[in-house]
Amino acid sequence: MTSSPDGIPPRSRTLLTALRPWRRRLVGLLLTWVVLSALTAALGLAPDVPVLLAIIVATALLLWHLLDHTAPQHLTVWPLVDGDFASPSRGNDFRVTNLAARLEAADTRREGRESVVHDVHLQLQVLIRERLYAKHGIVAEEEPRWAQGATPPELWDLLVGLPPPDLYRPQRLDPILRRIEQW
Repeated sequence: MTSSPDGIPPRSRTLLTALRPWRRRLVGLLLTWVVLSALTAALGLAPDVPVLLAIIVATALLLWHLLDHTAPQHLTVWPLVDGDFASPSRGNDFRVTNLAARLEAADTRREGRESVVHDVHLQLQVLIRERLYAKHGIVAEEEPRWAQGATPPELWDLLVGLPPPDLYRPQRLDPILRRIEQW
């Protein structure tokens, strides 16, 4: 195994990069475990250290899940489109806010890009199928030739093909959404 100039093997560097957003949480978890183990030992109790770790990990996972999914929701601003369609009620839906946060994290902090691309691609496919049925009464799976003829080529490629790897980028996603809206 080769190592980088700083002496860290590539596999370890990949792991450290993946854990960077979690570093503070993991350090807090380990410090809590050590302090509670030492405290119970100092009180004269016989701590069952692995069970104590399991309880702390379970509690921390539940707490982190709640914190990550119940954070206060603010008004979502879509910089590429809100200049055209701004209104006071735009972006108050939790799903829209959640998607905007995931897209921002993927675009700026490189977090969860693959899952965001997959999820956005599935949602775009649903939108294209719904539009195809609403506008032409065609179900793509039942009549693929008719569906292909009635669907714009760039949307058909998105419907039947693999998603572009940079689908999380606003510059890539905005033209697709505009094309679906115009169709």
